[in-house]
Amino acid sequence: MADAPAQERAAGSPMPGRALGVDLGTRRVGLALTDPGRLISSPHSTIPMEGEAAVAKSLLELCARQEVTLVVIGLPLSADGSEGPGCVRARRVAAALESAGMEVRLQDERWTSRDAEEILRQTGRKRRNSRQKIDAIAASLILSEFLREASPT
Repeated sequence: MADAPAQERAAGSPMPGRALGVDLGTRRVGLALTDPGRLISSPHSTIPMEGEAAVAKSLLELCARQEVTLVVIGLPLSADGSEGPGCVRARRVAAALESAGMEVRLQDERWTSRDAEEILRQTGRKRRNSRQKIDAIAASLILSEFLREASPT
């Protein structure tokens, strides 16, 4: 039996395109990408946080190069679910991307950086030397959670 993506291709339906996961930090922005069928999220890279406009521009350029059709931005809610300054920044970057024509979703990212640090710890890497990897892994966790919640069961 053919898998669902193969059936979609055979039927002439367009593939959904890649999704980009974004973990907006104060110093760096972690990035993750899916495969074109949006089945697997992988850490990609980090870019410096040089202001919201510069980040939005860099994200749009990456989206064009990687054929990204959806951007999932982590929304750093507090433990009690309230929004702070990081949420304001995430919403402004999302609005800038949307105004450029990108489809954008916000995803609760509580605990993703902590979970990313734990993943690296389990692999024997030191947190001090792995900050950029943590940011990209956190972006991948944000994107994976979005994909899990969005997939039909």
